[in-house]
Amino acid sequence: MHDDVCRQACLLIQKIMSSYISGEPEKIRDVMEYISPDILVIGTGKHEFYQNLNALRAGLKKDQQEAEGINFIIENEWYEAKLITDDVCLVYGEFKACETNIEGKRMIIHMDTRITASLHCEPDGRMVVDSLHHSVPYLYQREGEYYPKTFADQAEEAMKRSAVLERDIQLDPMTGILNRKFMEKYVNRMLEHKTAGTLFLIDLDDFKKVNDIQGHQAGDKVLKQIAKVLQELQTGSAAAGRMGGDEFMLFCPDLNKSDAEKTADQLIRQTGLALEEMELQPPQSCSVGLVSVDDADMTFEEAYGRADEALYKAKAQGKGRYCWYDFR
Repeated sequence: MHDDVCRQACLLIQKIMSSYISGEPEKIRDVMEYISPDILVIGTGKHEFYQNLNALRAGLKKDQQEAEGINFIIENEWYEAKLITDDVCLVYGEFKACETNIEGKRMIIHMDTRITASLHCEPDGRMVVDSLHHSVPYLYQREGEYYPKTFADQAEEAMKRSAVLERDIQLDPMTGILNRKFMEKYVNRMLEHKTAGTLFLIDLDDFKKVNDIQGHQAGDKVLKQIAKVLQELQTGSAAAGRMGGDEFMLFCPDLNKSDAEKTADQLIRQTGLALEEMELQPPQSCSVGLVSVDDADMTFEEAYGRADEALYKAKAQGKGRYCWYDFR
């Protein structure tokens, strides 16, 4: 008999908490018949102190409105009961409420809840809850909130802003590709991981004439067009950056000599077509210096210096072409 009372009490508290966490009005209404009119409820929020069933109903209504669109499930729950008298028992236990609709969110809500409830058994065998105390107020839970919603929203927004800021400080503001600092960091990381590939150093031919004849706005437009061409050629784990002025860099991991030369040809051709559409006078082209990065001990400065030497050779040979530093 005593075991039956304890078992029924545990099952009832489990059903009540499951209904509450589900947020489904019908399930919550179904368990109300097991709640004493004089119930005492102490919830997780500082304001959740209800001294009767009517106050509890009003609080639950606000709770459901606040949690609209947020779904939770119960994990790792357990309940045990201790008999106080023949028909009164104490149920205690805990569960974790986990947010489920988390796609696109960085801040996920997990609430560890401890439960203590007192129940009595009616003459007809029906269990009734007289008091319920779950957990203590959360550190980040604001007055009037039923879970740390404000903190969660603020943290989510802060992480989004942080991601945007991190992205912004990595990019060249004019062209939208990596700036010199982060292009260097990327290549260094590839070298540290002993990733072989090809480094392309790209420079516009006679770019100064564009600024002198057409003006700096036209020059800025040319730089943006070059960046657009680089972005189109940037596949897989390749990266492109603006090193300053009219000098750009492209690093393509795991590229053999033949494919690297095809990429260089494509880069020169597509750059020429993009600039041709701008009807610049004089017509513009670009030159490219290539260096094979397959030496595990090579530094960024060494790779950059070799690519610059190859670029100088390409310009000396007539511009609008590419040259290797030394392919072996």
